[in-house]
Amino acid sequence: MKKRCFAAVLILAISVFTVTGCKGNNTDKHEELSSFRLRVDEFCDSIYRIDNNINEIDTASEGYTDVLIQNLDALETNFKIFADMDFPSDYDYLEGLADEASSYMNTAVASFHDLFENNYTEEAMVEKYNYANENYERAYKRIKIIITFLNGETSEDVMIEETE
Repeated sequence: MKKRCFAAVLILAISVFTVTGCKGNNTDKHEELSSFRLRVDEFCDSIYRIDNNINEIDTASEGYTDVLIQNLDALETNFKIFADMDFPSDYDYLEGLADEASSYMNTAVASFHDLFENNYTEEAMVEKYNYANENYERAYKRIKIIITFLNGETSEDVMIEETE
């Protein structure tokens, strides 16, 4: 996991979040969108910092799994906060994806806890790691889609497959 640098995290960190749709002099809507932009930027910054922390973990050091789990717990908390955000009406359709992202991250973190807190055979560990990682990637995929749409873009390559 340390070696994996998820493209979604980088997209989040370097995305220039621009929300359009302020009509006329609607100050309330403009303030709502500005506040939302700020909260999304904070979420992206937080995820970027946590990802850096995870990638800097020395897996040869004693207790590295505790540090990893602490960072994964922080990710889970941030994803939950993001999912609980009230999206502006123009972006209500993205709230379901935020909820899914949070749910997948919750499953991933619970699976990583299970993996590191129990003694499994090597084969079972690989299976459990793959399951946790799959959920982790699904969570980030949904965040990538949300950010893509918030930036006013659409792309077939960010759409969720029917099999998920």
